[in-house]
Amino acid sequence: MKNPFWKYAFLTAATMAVGVLLLNVTLHLLGKNPFREAEFMFMPIYFGLLVWGMFRYRREIMKGYLEGWRAISFGLLANFVAIVLYCGLLYGFLRTVPEALEKHQIEVDAYNIALKEGAKAHMEESEELSGLLLEASKKNERITPAVMAIDKFFKMGTIGFVIVMVAGLFMMKRKPENEIVNGK
Repeated sequence: MKNPFWKYAFLTAATMAVGVLLLNVTLHLLGKNPFREAEFMFMPIYFGLLVWGMFRYRREIMKGYLEGWRAISFGLLANFVAIVLYCGLLYGFLRTVPEALEKHQIEVDAYNIALKEGAKAHMEESEELSGLLLEASKKNERITPAVMAIDKFFKMGTIGFVIVMVAGLFMMKRKPENEIVNGK
């Protein structure tokens, strides 16, 4: 790639995607469910790698300065590419290691059983709420790698947007006014 903006954004995105996938693989190897309580542990990794990529771009290409609009653009591009790459990598991981998804499915099934029991126990207190809970628990379907990848696409897209805004504001650095006026 000739344009360094695209090059650095894509390299940052690839690093972010691999970093988050490595977190999921590590949690799976440690016996934890990476799609439950530990699901949002990716945020510091994601933020750190995005800031690192922006810092490298600012230092090596932009000569120490990075306007706010360029920082946000860099972050949005890196976020989108990272999400697409991560979802593809996650899909491949879950297709090759189905035990990772099966552990999550067992926890979801246990939650649905508890939901049904709770709804039946409170039927006399609130029939309408109990009916809604029972109806929701009936729609329990198997979670597939594609469904999990799509779920992560939207979750990471939303959270990533906020992370990009914070990182962009954190990394922007305007040129001093006297350099702009003098044309340096």
